[in-house]
Amino acid sequence: MRRFENKKVFITGAGSGIGKETAIAFARAGAKVYLNDLPTQQYVQQIKEELLCHGVQVELMLGDISDADKVREMFAEIENLDILVNNAGFLQEVSMLEMSDREWDVMMKVHLYGTFNCSREAGRLMLNQGSGRIINISSDLGQLGCERLVHYSAAKGGIIAFTKALAREWGPHGVLVNSVAPGGTMTPLVERLGPNYAIEEAAKYPLKRLAYPSEIANVILFLASEEASFMTGQIIGVNGGGVMNG
Repeated sequence: MRRFENKKVFITGAGSGIGKETAIAFARAGAKVYLNDLPTQQYVQQIKEELLCHGVQVELMLGDISDADKVREMFAEIENLDILVNNAGFLQEVSMLEMSDREWDVMMKVHLYGTFNCSREAGRLMLNQGSGRIINISSDLGQLGCERLVHYSAAKGGIIAFTKALAREWGPHGVLVNSVAPGGTMTPLVERLGPNYAIEEAAKYPLKRLAYPSEIANVILFLASEEASFMTGQIIGVNGGGVMNG
C-alpha cells in the first residue's frame, strides 16, 4: 500500500540504522525520499540504488547538518516538503570530568543544532504550504539520563523540549511536531560493540531484547501518516518498557 504517494520526506542520518530503515519504509510506501548524511558515509549511494528499486524518486543531500549554511544550501533545492525526520546522531561514552569542551560541543551541534537547522529550513516550506510533519528522534536516555553519557542525555533531552515548544508554535499553522524516543536498538554501532554488549543492554528492558531499526521506522511512519493527524508535541517511547509514562 503506497500511502505516501506524492509525498516528499527528508531524512537526516539516512546512511545506516534507524535512518536507513526509515528511508526504505517511506520508499516502499511511495514517497520521494531525500537522503541526508555526511559525504564520508559510504553506504548512502548504495541505499539510493536500493530505494530506486521501489520505483520512487530519490535524491542525495550530502552535508553536515550542524552547519547552518550547508543546511540552507540543501533545502534551497527543495520546492515543497511534507515530512522531515531529524534522525542524525551519534553515541560516545566519556565520563563527565574527562569530557572535553569539543566533545560536549560536537554532541550538541549534531543533535541540537542539527535538529534546529533542519527544522527551521523545513518550516519555511511547511508554513508556507500550511501543512507538514516533523519527527525528531530523541532517546529514552533523554528521559532517564545515563552515566558516561551526560552530553548525549542532555542533547536528547533538549530535543524533547524542542519538540514540545515547536509543536505549540507551529501547530496553529498546520505543522505537527512529534518525537520518537527509542530505547536500545540493534544498529551497526551496537553490533560493532559485540554480542555481550547487546545482551547486557537487553537485560535492562522488561521485554529483554533490543529493538530492531524497522520497529522504530514503523512508528515514524505512523506519526507522518493521516492516522496521527491529531497528535502533536508527543514523545513516543519505543523502548521495550524501559520508560513507562503515566
